[in-house]
Amino acid sequence: MSVFVIEYLGREYDGEPALKNINLSLGEQSFGVIGKSGSGKTTLLKILAGLLEPSHGKLSFKGTDVNTETLLALRRRVTMIFQSPVFLKGTVNTNLSYGLRIRGVPIDEIDKRVSDVLELVSLRGFGERDARSLSGGEQQRVALARALILDPEVLLLDEPTSNLDPVNVGLITDILVNEAEKRAVIIATHDIDQVKRIAKYVIFLEEGVVTEEGDPYELDSVQRFTENVFTGISRIEQGVSQVSVGDVIIRSVSPHTGRVSLHVRPQDIIISKGWIETSARNQFRGPITGVTERNGIVMIDVDVGEVFKVQITRRSFNEMGLKLGEPVNISFKASSVLSL
Repeated sequence: MSVFVIEYLGREYDGEPALKNINLSLGEQSFGVIGKSGSGKTTLLKILAGLLEPSHGKLSFKGTDVNTETLLALRRRVTMIFQSPVFLKGTVNTNLSYGLRIRGVPIDEIDKRVSDVLELVSLRGFGERDARSLSGGEQQRVALARALILDPEVLLLDEPTSNLDPVNVGLITDILVNEAEKRAVIIATHDIDQVKRIAKYVIFLEEGVVTEEGDPYELDSVQRFTENVFTGISRIEQGVSQVSVGDVIIRSVSPHTGRVSLHVRPQDIIISKGWIETSARNQFRGPITGVTERNGIVMIDVDVGEVFKVQITRRSFNEMGLKLGEPVNISFKASSVLSL
């Protein structure tokens, strides 16, 4: 039996469509939702969680239509974690035990489940700390613990690690990989490596429409989405985002701070043997580490500390006399850096 069946589902905000006639059947396997910001990922997850009503169409959960009479039952069986969690006043224990208390779970069982779930998210000993005073990574692990302590049949996650440091990203991803063996996990994320680890099946959303779906290792859109996608920490200097990706600084006109994901289209990068006069804010130098060709288009890997893929024609490649191991320059405008 499918966990969710979605038929001709749509959602509008002030007359503008966010989702357009979505038709999906989601089984018990883990599931990924990818796409650029504004593509409808969060809206879809909120509808699946029973937190938002569709403007039209039909949603069923394990064979039962979702409507006003069945909505509460859905919310008890499905839990959603947001990018920025909201906590009750008080300790971590208070926040973790709240859902169990209102369900009438005995206090002894609550204490045990709180202890077990804190161990699971590597926060043993954090029970008496003020939940709102924790670091961002610790708060997101508490949010994950708060969801898992309820033992939901479906766990929905909306960009759960987008603003976190690599250590917390790794910890949370490892937990979700294990949880995906126990329950249906549906995750919306820009982290392609993360979705590949967690999800068995992926849909790609573009402007509220499902344009592709299938195995994350085979989907064409996933492969395109992974070209020059970088995640780093951004700060603003003179109105320009400076995104630290390892030892490389990528400059973007998008005004973001904190952890962000960026995409640079291979065709937007200029490659040259020497430095050229350009207004591009992003200029790097490194060796060619890979060359592939398809239908007259050459894709060149250039390692500048991070590997960028550059797209040129076979004619340009031959005229420049490029070869493996040769150092080259690459440049691209800050306006060509897309936020994901």
